Amino acid sequence: MERRTTTTRRVVALTLAVIAAATAVTTATATGASTAPATAATSTEREAADYATDVYGDAWDFTNSGDANTSFTAAPSGVSGGSLNVDLTDGDSVMLVHSISGSVPFGRDGALQPVDTAKYTRLSFSMDQPLANRIGAVYWFTCREQTAACGGGVTFPTVQGKNTYDLDLAASSTLLGKRAWRSAKMVVVRFDPVVLPAHTAKAGTAKIDWVRLHAAPDAAHPHAAMPPGAYGAYTVTPAPQLVVDSPNPSQGADLAAVQRGRSWDFRSAPATGAVRYQDATLLTRDARGITARNAGPAQNDPRVLFPVSAFSGNTYHYLQFDMSYDGKFDLSGNPGGGKMARLIWNVSGSGTPQISNDILTYDSGNQSEVTLDLTARDPLDENAIAPRLGWGGRTVTGLRFDPNEDPGAATWHLRSLHLRADPAAAGSTTVQFHDAAWVAGSTATVAVGMHPPGSRGYVAIAKDVAVAKGTNGAKFTLGSMAPGRYWVKVTLRHPDGSEATTYAAAPVVMRR
Repeated sequence: MERRTTTTRRVVALTLAVIAAATAVTTATATGASTAPATAATSTEREAADYATDVYGDAWDFTNSGDANTSFTAAPSGVSGGSLNVDLTDGDSVMLVHSISGSVPFGRDGALQPVDTAKYTRLSFSMDQPLANRIGAVYWFTCREQTAACGGGVTFPTVQGKNTYDLDLAASSTLLGKRAWRSAKMVVVRFDPVVLPAHTAKAGTAKIDWVRLHAAPDAAHPHAAMPPGAYGAYTVTPAPQLVVDSPNPSQGADLAAVQRGRSWDFRSAPATGAVRYQDATLLTRDARGITARNAGPAQNDPRVLFPVSAFSGNTYHYLQFDMSYDGKFDLSGNPGGGKMARLIWNVSGSGTPQISNDILTYDSGNQSEVTLDLTARDPLDENAIAPRLGWGGRTVTGLRFDPNEDPGAATWHLRSLHLRADPAAAGSTTVQFHDAAWVAGSTATVAVGMHPPGSRGYVAIAKDVAVAKGTNGAKFTLGSMAPGRYWVKVTLRHPDGSEATTYAAAPVVMRR
């Protein structure tokens, strides 16, 4: 199924809007490179609340490729050497928080983790760029369609060289529909380091060391803009960067392993011998799995058909696949575009195939295994034909995976595909977690509950657990508690009083 998008036209329109608003520059503080951490300090403060730290457990410090999805940046860009490096040309925008309408949200999609604009009101960053007398811009959107009506933004003056910027997003909104920052939660936040006219040749490189979408300064956090570190006259101590590692979806029972004795691992011919392919030519099989190329007659609709016996969609509801492709991320309907996958399935009692919405697949450097819960929200394409029966509560009788919708001769590599159940344990299991900003003397409390994250009624199963660097564990024993599906919550505290609370990515089904 081919889908054409207006992504390119929208980006051009936004760029023109910034150039037209060049005189409407927001108040910004830019300080020179002397703000780099020093060794001595006379006062200490806790790190202020920061969106990436709090929500992802992974600050935007560009120490790993997950800190920036550069598939959305038209200009050449990448994460390396502890910084995000962006070529300064037209299209040098960076999606700090991304979301695209018509796609199934997963991972760090802003539809799943919108920005609380009442809490996080300022954007600070350290940037080294060579151009003088220019402006940059920040855009925000309350809708996944990224229309002007649901958008706002500000411009700011850039300073040549390495500087730290601190923008008050709540102060004004001068771009697009001028939607105020605090008007609603934001599902998209876009950062343009330097705004340049269309067709501008490379004018240098912006090197961005860190970005913080943070709370406003207050008496306890006078330097809220700054990440943890020593800055001469003051030191900022880190907040926890907490991630609950287990339970997680990858620990659930795999449908193919249960039904056929082996998971669908395409590195193995025996494991995938009953899988069929349509409109695709298989080229090789190696450590990347199968390598295939789109082929006719429906070249924009390659299909992978999986052998399944009827199964419960409520039981096997986590879709996971590991796939990559040659070339760049592109959602257009032109050759080289169509970089989205789909899942298509049949259900008992209906002859109408159920067609998922687009599942965006990213290019090299941004690609990772996709995990999404098919029962968490409606996964169907908005144009899917009736009856729209979905996944949850259905008996699934047929399964097909479409790797892309590229009308060209796209080459792709499929390593694995899984449909998994919730993790399960008999009697007891071990909850695992880690803190990427670990500080000696930290402690944690682990609690469980039978209602989704954010609900009341969680019961502590371990208190004041001494937290070590790296992976930590706490045993969850069912004991006299009722068997059932339990969500796990971990609260971790640093010695300075800062704390974070995070939930596991999947519940665990506890049995006697």
